[in-house]
Amino acid sequence: MARVVDENLVPPALLGQHGSSRLFARLAAAFARFYFDTEQTLVASARRDIVEELATRVHQMDKEQDVLGLRVMPTEVNWKVARKTIEIDVSRYVTEAYVRAREVDEAESLVTEDPEVMGGMPCFAGTRVPIDMVLSSLDEGMSLAEVCDSYPFLTEAYVASARVYAAVHPRRGRPRRLGEVSSRKRLREKITLRPASA
Repeated sequence: MARVVDENLVPPALLGQHGSSRLFARLAAAFARFYFDTEQTLVASARRDIVEELATRVHQMDKEQDVLGLRVMPTEVNWKVARKTIEIDVSRYVTEAYVRAREVDEAESLVTEDPEVMGGMPCFAGTRVPIDMVLSSLDEGMSLAEVCDSYPFLTEAYVASARVYAAVHPRRGRPRRLGEVSSRKRLREKITLRPASA
């Protein structure tokens, strides 16, 4: 998204700054994807013009903030822009961004970071089970059934959410080696689940 900001690829209203952090409305991801995917088809000025027109439509809505944040699927917006003899439909990009936003929201409800729990490592909500331990064990070749023997609460949905969370919130610094995070022996030990506040 750095290129999106540096090259002014989406309207400034979809961007923000909080200290040294850049902020993006979730809708900006849909527009950026459209912009890059149509690079071989449309010239840059046409792509910017289309994004600007769609952003203007959103700004005229009563539920502007919900649409910018993709908290609702913005079905009442016409995502098609006509130019001379062609019509550009951006709805696919908005739908994909909306689905991805729901996946991120689900992941953030199932994974938490608390400095008082496991040193702030991302853990499954309500437990002291770090997502890194489970994901690395699966990546090492353990089956979900084997992992679930130690952590019966786990489901495919939890694992999928953990993967989304890890992708959206990459850990800084040197990545841990699999042996540092977990081992089959340690994972196979039964662990009693305790509330995260314990």
